[in-house]
Amino acid sequence: MKPSARIAVLVASVAAIVVLFLLLRPGGGDEPERSPSPSTPTETATATDTSGPSPTRSATPSAAPTSDVVEIEIEVEDGRVDGRSEYAVPVGERVRIEVAADVTDEVHVHGYDLMADVSPGRPVVISFRADAAGVFEVELEDAGKLLFRLRVTP
Repeated sequence: MKPSARIAVLVASVAAIVVLFLLLRPGGGDEPERSPSPSTPTETATATDTSGPSPTRSATPSAAPTSDVVEIEIEVEDGRVDGRSEYAVPVGERVRIEVAADVTDEVHVHGYDLMADVSPGRPVVISFRADAAGVFEVELEDAGKLLFRLRVTP
């Protein structure tokens, strides 16, 4: 086999492996593509500017067409987080966390290593699939303020 043919076979093999990885990786294709925020190392956390009434703390199914999304809305005011300290979801459930705060900080979902910046008047949304069982803290990172614990059950 000529050297140029070997190179062509090698390039085609690498391309096929990359395509198969993208198609077959866990979570590949079941979540919409998103642009990461500058402080977010993965594509699963996005910061969005929301408007309207201040969010309240709750865990309710979304009114959106997909019924498997658990929405958790958190508001931090004067250093206080009112309401439940823990939310439970089954493994595989989609989770959408919205945090509004009167301080500038970073919301961190431990264990999933998702982070996004929040500031007064600029709530943040972190969405992901709860694919790892356990209890995970969600906190304002710089303040060390626990927002709640997320219990992901098998």
